[in-house]
Amino acid sequence: MKAKNIIQLLVCCLTSVLVSCSDSLPYSEEAYNNTWIDADPLYISLGEDEFNGQFIVNSSHNWYVYECSPWINVSNNYGYGYEFVSFTVDENNENSERYGYITLRTDDSFTKETQVLVSQPPTVRFEATMYNTIYSASGDWWGLNISAGYYRSWTITKSDSWVHIGSSDNSSYSYSGKGDECVYIYVDRNPYTYSRSSTLTVKCGTKSRNITITQDGSAYNVPFTISSILIGNTDYNGNFINNYGSVIYSYQTRYLTPRLYIDVITPGTYTIYHKLYKPDGTMSTGTNSPTGYTNKKDVTINRNTSYIDMWGWGNNNAGFWGAGQYRWEFWYNGGKIGEKTFTIY
Repeated sequence: MKAKNIIQLLVCCLTSVLVSCSDSLPYSEEAYNNTWIDADPLYISLGEDEFNGQFIVNSSHNWYVYECSPWINVSNNYGYGYEFVSFTVDENNENSERYGYITLRTDDSFTKETQVLVSQPPTVRFEATMYNTIYSASGDWWGLNISAGYYRSWTITKSDSWVHIGSSDNSSYSYSGKGDECVYIYVDRNPYTYSRSSTLTVKCGTKSRNITITQDGSAYNVPFTISSILIGNTDYNGNFINNYGSVIYSYQTRYLTPRLYIDVITPGTYTIYHKLYKPDGTMSTGTNSPTGYTNKKDVTINRNTSYIDMWGWGNNNAGFWGAGQYRWEFWYNGGKIGEKTFTIY
Protein backbone atom coordinates (compact mmCIF):
# COMPACT_ATOMS: atom_id res chain seq x y z
CA MET A 1 0.00 0.00 0.00
CA LYS A 2 1.25 3.37 -0.87
CA ALA A 3 2.21 5.80 1.87
CA LYS A 4 -0.43 8.24 0.66
CA ASN A 5 -3.17 5.65 1.15
CA ILE A 6 -1.92 4.75 4.61
CA ILE A 7 -2.03 8.39 5.72
CA GLN A 8 -5.57 8.74 4.36
CA LEU A 9 -6.68 5.63 6.30
CA LEU A 10 -5.23 6.91 9.57
CA VAL A 11 -6.96 10.26 9.14
CA CYS A 12 -10.28 8.49 8.58
CA CYS A 13 -9.85 6.34 11.67
CA LEU A 14 -8.97 9.32 13.87
CA THR A 15 -11.93 11.26 12.58
CA SER A 16 -14.22 8.33 13.35
CA VAL A 17 -12.97 8.13 16.95
CA LEU A 18 -13.40 11.86 17.53
CA VAL A 19 -16.92 11.78 16.14
CA SER A 20 -17.97 8.82 18.28
CA CYS A 21 -16.48 10.44 21.47
CA SER A 22 -18.35 13.66 20.88
CA ASP A 23 -21.64 11.75 21.42
CA SER A 24 -20.95 11.42 25.27
CA LEU A 25 -19.74 13.78 28.10
CA PRO A 26 -16.08 13.88 29.06
CA TYR A 27 -15.39 11.42 31.90
CA SER A 28 -14.57 14.15 34.51
CA GLU A 29 -17.85 16.08 33.98
CA GLU A 30 -19.97 12.94 34.10
CA ALA A 31 -18.33 11.81 37.35
CA TYR A 32 -18.86 15.25 38.90
CA ASN A 33 -22.54 15.19 38.06
CA ASN A 34 -22.88 11.76 39.65
CA THR A 35 -21.31 12.87 42.94
CA TRP A 36 -23.73 14.19 45.59
CA ILE A 37 -24.20 14.62 49.33
CA ASP A 38 -27.29 15.66 51.28
CA ALA A 39 -28.19 16.15 54.95
CA ASP A 40 -31.57 16.09 56.65
CA PRO A 41 -32.54 18.31 58.38
CA LEU A 42 -30.41 21.22 57.25
CA TYR A 43 -31.45 23.35 60.25
CA ILE A 44 -31.62 22.11 63.87
CA SER A 45 -32.99 24.34 66.64
CA LEU A 46 -32.09 23.03 70.10
CA GLY A 47 -34.20 23.65 73.20
CA GLU A 48 -32.82 25.43 76.27
CA ASP A 49 -32.07 22.12 77.99
CA GLU A 50 -31.02 20.13 74.92
CA PHE A 51 -27.34 19.33 74.58
CA ASN A 52 -27.43 16.79 71.75
CA GLY A 53 -28.91 16.35 68.29
CA GLN A 54 -28.93 14.10 65.25
CA PHE A 55 -29.23 14.34 61.47
CA ILE A 56 -28.98 12.02 58.43
CA VAL A 57 -26.22 12.12 55.81
CA ASN A 58 -26.85 10.55 52.38
CA SER A 59 -23.95 10.55 49.94
CA SER A 60 -22.82 8.86 46.72
CA HIS A 61 -19.27 8.55 48.06
CA ASN A 62 -17.28 8.54 51.25
CA TRP A 63 -17.86 11.73 53.23
CA TYR A 64 -16.18 13.54 56.11
CA VAL A 65 -16.71 16.53 58.41
CA TYR A 66 -14.77 19.33 56.76
CA GLU A 67 -15.49 22.12 59.27
CA CYS A 68 -17.42 22.45 62.52
CA SER A 69 -18.12 25.24 65.03
CA PRO A 70 -15.89 24.78 68.10
CA TRP A 71 -18.83 24.33 70.52
CA ILE A 72 -20.33 21.49 68.45
CA ASN A 73 -18.89 18.00 68.93
CA VAL A 74 -19.69 15.45 66.20
CA SER A 75 -19.62 11.76 67.17
CA ASN A 76 -18.50 10.35 63.79
CA ASN A 77 -16.36 12.54 61.54
CA TYR A 78 -16.57 10.37 58.40
CA GLY A 79 -18.76 7.72 56.79
CA TYR A 80 -20.22 6.35 53.57
CA GLY A 81 -23.64 6.57 51.99
CA TYR A 82 -26.72 6.78 54.28
CA GLU A 83 -25.86 7.26 57.95
CA PHE A 84 -27.19 8.85 61.14
CA VAL A 85 -24.82 11.41 62.66
CA SER A 86 -25.07 12.43 66.34
CA PHE A 87 -23.55 15.51 67.96
CA THR A 88 -23.39 17.25 71.33
CA VAL A 89 -23.04 20.93 72.20
CA ASP A 90 -21.31 22.76 75.03
CA GLU A 91 -23.28 24.97 77.43
CA ASN A 92 -24.16 28.37 76.03
CA ASN A 93 -22.98 30.84 78.66
CA GLU A 94 -23.79 33.88 76.57
CA ASN A 95 -26.82 36.14 77.00
CA SER A 96 -28.31 35.35 73.58
CA GLU A 97 -28.92 32.54 71.13
CA ARG A 98 -25.94 31.42 69.07
CA TYR A 99 -25.59 29.74 65.66
CA GLY A 100 -23.07 27.19 64.45
CA TYR A 101 -22.57 24.87 61.50
CA ILE A 102 -21.36 21.44 60.49
CA THR A 103 -19.91 21.29 56.95
CA LEU A 104 -19.68 17.86 55.24
CA ARG A 105 -17.81 17.01 52.03
CA THR A 106 -17.45 14.05 49.74
CA ASP A 107 -14.05 12.39 49.91
CA ASP A 108 -13.05 12.06 46.25
CA SER A 109 -11.64 14.08 43.38
CA PHE A 110 -14.99 15.78 42.67
CA THR A 111 -15.84 17.51 45.95
CA LYS A 112 -19.45 18.26 46.81
CA GLU A 113 -20.54 19.63 50.20
CA THR A 114 -23.57 20.36 52.37
CA GLN A 115 -23.96 22.26 55.62
CA VAL A 116 -26.14 21.75 58.71
CA LEU A 117 -26.98 24.90 60.68
CA VAL A 118 -27.45 24.53 64.49
CA SER A 119 -28.99 27.15 66.80
CA GLN A 120 -28.73 27.02 70.60
CA PRO A 121 -30.38 29.33 73.19
CA PRO A 122 -28.57 30.33 76.41
CA THR A 123 -28.24 27.46 78.85
CA VAL A 124 -30.56 27.69 81.85
CA ARG A 125 -28.44 28.24 84.95
CA PHE A 126 -30.68 27.20 87.80
CA GLU A 127 -30.15 25.88 91.33
CA ALA A 128 -32.35 25.65 94.42
CA THR A 129 -30.65 24.77 97.72
CA MET A 130 -31.30 24.99 101.44
CA TYR A 131 -28.63 25.23 104.12
CA ASN A 132 -30.81 23.20 106.49
CA THR A 133 -33.94 21.14 105.79
CA ILE A 134 -34.63 20.01 109.38
CA TYR A 135 -37.20 22.09 111.30
CA SER A 136 -37.88 22.15 115.03
CA ALA A 137 -41.21 20.92 116.39
CA SER A 138 -42.07 24.37 117.80
CA GLY A 139 -42.10 25.93 114.33
CA ASP A 140 -39.17 27.39 112.49
CA TRP A 141 -37.96 28.93 109.24
CA TRP A 142 -35.03 28.49 106.89
CA GLY A 143 -33.94 30.17 103.68
CA LEU A 144 -34.35 28.54 100.28
CA ASN A 145 -31.67 29.97 97.96
CA ILE A 146 -32.62 30.17 94.30
CA SER A 147 -30.17 31.03 91.54
CA ALA A 148 -31.62 31.53 88.06
CA GLY A 149 -29.39 33.16 85.46
CA TYR A 150 -30.43 35.99 83.14
CA TYR A 151 -33.28 36.96 85.48
CA ARG A 152 -35.35 33.90 84.53
CA SER A 153 -38.74 33.29 86.11
CA TRP A 154 -39.29 30.43 88.56
CA THR A 155 -42.09 29.05 90.73
CA ILE A 156 -42.10 27.25 94.09
CA THR A 157 -45.00 24.91 94.90
CA LYS A 158 -45.62 23.10 98.18
CA SER A 159 -47.43 19.89 99.09
CA ASP A 160 -48.76 20.64 102.60
CA SER A 161 -50.72 23.40 104.34
CA TRP A 162 -48.42 23.52 107.40
CA VAL A 163 -45.63 24.88 105.18
CA HIS A 164 -45.65 28.58 104.27
CA ILE A 165 -43.60 30.17 101.48
CA GLY A 166 -42.27 33.71 101.85
CA SER A 167 -44.08 34.59 105.09
CA SER A 168 -45.45 32.72 108.08
CA ASP A 169 -49.07 33.50 107.22
CA ASN A 170 -48.98 32.89 103.46
CA SER A 171 -51.47 30.11 102.73
CA SER A 172 -50.88 30.01 98.95
CA TYR A 173 -49.54 26.76 97.53
CA SER A 174 -47.28 28.57 95.07
CA TYR A 175 -44.79 31.45 95.05
CA SER A 176 -43.11 33.02 92.01
CA GLY A 177 -40.04 35.14 91.43
CA LYS A 178 -37.18 35.94 89.04
CA GLY A 179 -33.40 35.66 89.11
CA ASP A 180 -31.55 35.16 92.40
CA GLU A 181 -33.51 35.26 95.65
CA CYS A 182 -33.52 33.81 99.15
CA VAL A 183 -37.09 32.76 99.97
CA TYR A 184 -37.94 31.98 103.60
CA ILE A 185 -39.80 28.74 104.22
CA TYR A 186 -41.84 28.71 107.46
CA VAL A 187 -43.49 25.72 109.14
CA ASP A 188 -46.20 25.63 111.78
CA ARG A 189 -45.74 24.01 115.14
CA ASN A 190 -45.96 20.22 114.88
CA PRO A 191 -48.77 19.16 117.24
CA TYR A 192 -47.90 15.49 116.90
CA THR A 193 -45.25 13.40 118.60
CA TYR A 194 -44.10 11.93 115.29
CA SER A 195 -42.03 13.79 112.71
CA ARG A 196 -43.48 14.84 109.38
CA SER A 197 -42.12 15.66 105.93
CA SER A 198 -43.15 17.82 103.01
CA THR A 199 -41.89 18.45 99.50
CA LEU A 200 -41.10 21.76 97.82
CA THR A 201 -40.85 21.79 94.02
CA VAL A 202 -38.93 24.64 92.39
CA LYS A 203 -39.35 24.92 88.60
CA CYS A 204 -37.48 27.17 86.18
CA GLY A 205 -38.30 26.67 82.51
CA THR A 206 -38.11 22.93 81.90
CA LYS A 207 -35.81 22.33 84.86
CA SER A 208 -37.09 21.49 88.34
CA ARG A 209 -35.71 20.62 91.79
CA ASN A 210 -37.51 18.78 94.58
CA ILE A 211 -36.53 19.61 98.16
CA THR A 212 -37.81 17.53 101.06
CA ILE A 213 -38.08 19.24 104.44
CA THR A 214 -38.60 17.37 107.72
CA GLN A 215 -39.99 18.62 111.00
CA ASP A 216 -39.29 16.98 114.36
CA GLY A 217 -42.17 15.61 116.42
CA SER A 218 -43.28 17.37 119.60
CA ALA A 219 -42.34 16.04 123.00
CA TYR A 220 -46.01 16.51 123.89
CA ASN A 221 -49.27 17.15 122.05
CA VAL A 222 -50.68 20.70 121.86
CA PRO A 223 -54.38 21.17 122.65
CA PHE A 224 -55.10 23.03 119.39
CA THR A 225 -53.45 24.21 116.20
CA ILE A 226 -53.62 27.74 114.78
CA SER A 227 -54.87 27.96 111.21
CA SER A 228 -54.65 31.76 110.79
CA ILE A 229 -54.15 35.00 112.78
CA LEU A 230 -55.74 38.41 112.24
CA ILE A 231 -54.85 41.69 113.98
CA GLY A 232 -57.35 44.39 114.98
CA ASN A 233 -57.02 47.83 116.59
CA THR A 234 -59.33 48.82 119.47
CA ASP A 235 -59.80 51.53 122.08
CA TYR A 236 -59.61 51.00 125.85
CA ASN A 237 -63.20 49.65 125.97
CA GLY A 238 -62.60 47.11 123.21
CA ASN A 239 -64.41 49.06 120.50
CA PHE A 240 -62.88 48.52 117.08
CA ILE A 241 -61.07 51.32 115.34
CA ASN A 242 -59.82 48.85 112.72
CA ASN A 243 -61.52 45.46 112.57
CA TYR A 244 -59.62 42.18 112.36
CA GLY A 245 -57.64 41.97 109.14
CA SER A 246 -58.18 45.64 108.17
CA VAL A 247 -55.39 48.03 107.20
CA ILE A 248 -54.01 49.71 110.32
CA TYR A 249 -52.54 53.23 110.15
CA SER A 250 -50.08 54.47 112.76
CA TYR A 251 -52.01 57.61 113.69
CA GLN A 252 -55.05 55.45 114.62
CA THR A 253 -53.27 52.84 116.73
CA ARG A 254 -54.15 52.25 120.37
CA TYR A 255 -54.52 48.61 121.47
CA LEU A 256 -53.43 45.96 119.00
CA THR A 257 -55.65 42.90 119.46
CA PRO A 258 -54.96 39.47 117.89
CA ARG A 259 -57.56 36.84 117.01
CA LEU A 260 -56.33 33.23 116.66
CA TYR A 261 -58.39 30.92 114.46
CA ILE A 262 -57.91 27.40 115.81
CA ASP A 263 -58.62 23.71 115.25
CA VAL A 264 -59.31 22.08 118.62
CA ILE A 265 -57.58 18.82 119.48
CA THR A 266 -58.20 18.58 123.24
CA PRO A 267 -60.80 20.80 124.98
CA GLY A 268 -59.77 22.41 128.26
CA THR A 269 -58.37 25.55 129.90
CA TYR A 270 -54.89 26.63 128.84
CA THR A 271 -52.47 29.54 129.28
CA ILE A 272 -51.40 31.14 126.00
CA TYR A 273 -48.34 33.42 126.04
CA HIS A 274 -47.31 35.83 123.33
CA LYS A 275 -44.33 37.91 122.21
CA LEU A 276 -44.81 41.11 120.19
CA TYR A 277 -41.68 42.25 118.33
CA LYS A 278 -41.45 45.84 117.13
CA PRO A 279 -39.90 46.95 113.79
CA ASP A 280 -36.50 47.44 115.47
CA GLY A 281 -36.53 43.79 116.59
CA THR A 282 -37.07 44.44 120.31
CA MET A 283 -39.88 42.75 122.20
CA SER A 284 -42.61 44.96 123.63
CA THR A 285 -43.05 44.50 127.40
CA GLY A 286 -44.84 46.21 130.27
CA THR A 287 -44.60 46.29 134.05
CA ASN A 288 -46.80 43.19 134.36
CA SER A 289 -45.26 41.20 131.48
CA PRO A 290 -44.33 37.57 132.29
CA THR A 291 -40.59 36.92 132.13
CA GLY A 292 -39.57 36.43 128.51
CA TYR A 293 -43.00 37.33 127.09
CA THR A 294 -45.17 40.33 126.28
CA ASN A 295 -48.35 39.05 127.90
CA LYS A 296 -50.47 35.95 128.54
CA LYS A 297 -54.10 34.89 128.73
CA ASP A 298 -55.94 31.89 130.20
CA VAL A 299 -58.45 30.55 127.68
CA THR A 300 -61.08 27.83 127.80
CA ILE A 301 -61.87 25.98 124.57
CA ASN A 302 -64.37 23.29 123.66
CA ARG A 303 -65.03 21.22 120.57
CA ASN A 304 -66.95 24.06 118.93
CA THR A 305 -64.41 26.83 119.61
CA SER A 306 -63.22 28.28 116.31
CA TYR A 307 -61.17 31.27 117.49
CA ILE A 308 -59.54 32.87 120.53
CA ASP A 309 -59.42 36.63 121.12
CA MET A 310 -56.30 37.62 123.05
CA TRP A 311 -55.99 40.72 125.24
CA GLY A 312 -55.29 44.00 123.46
CA TRP A 313 -51.79 45.42 123.92
CA GLY A 314 -50.84 49.07 123.69
CA ASN A 315 -52.05 52.42 125.04
CA ASN A 316 -55.22 54.49 124.78
CA ASN A 317 -53.34 57.41 123.27
CA ALA A 318 -53.95 57.50 119.50
CA GLY A 319 -50.80 56.95 117.43
CA PHE A 320 -49.12 54.80 120.08
CA TRP A 321 -47.59 52.35 117.54
CA GLY A 322 -45.22 53.58 114.86
CA ALA A 323 -45.25 52.54 111.22
CA GLY A 324 -43.29 49.43 110.25
CA GLN A 325 -43.38 45.65 110.24
CA TYR A 326 -44.25 43.79 113.43
CA ARG A 327 -44.13 40.12 114.38
CA TRP A 328 -46.44 38.49 116.92
CA GLU A 329 -45.54 35.02 118.24
CA PHE A 330 -47.86 32.80 120.28
CA TRP A 331 -46.56 30.18 122.72
CA TYR A 332 -47.94 27.30 124.75
CA ASN A 333 -46.05 25.25 127.33
CA GLY A 334 -42.68 26.60 126.17
CA GLY A 335 -43.22 25.98 122.47
CA LYS A 336 -44.20 28.39 119.70
CA ILE A 337 -47.58 27.45 118.23
CA GLY A 338 -48.08 30.31 115.76
CA GLU A 339 -46.69 33.51 114.30
CA LYS A 340 -48.05 36.53 112.46
CA THR A 341 -46.10 39.22 110.61
CA PHE A 342 -48.08 42.38 109.87
CA THR A 343 -47.51 45.97 108.85
CA ILE A 344 -48.69 49.24 110.38
CA TYR A 345 -48.76 52.02 107.78
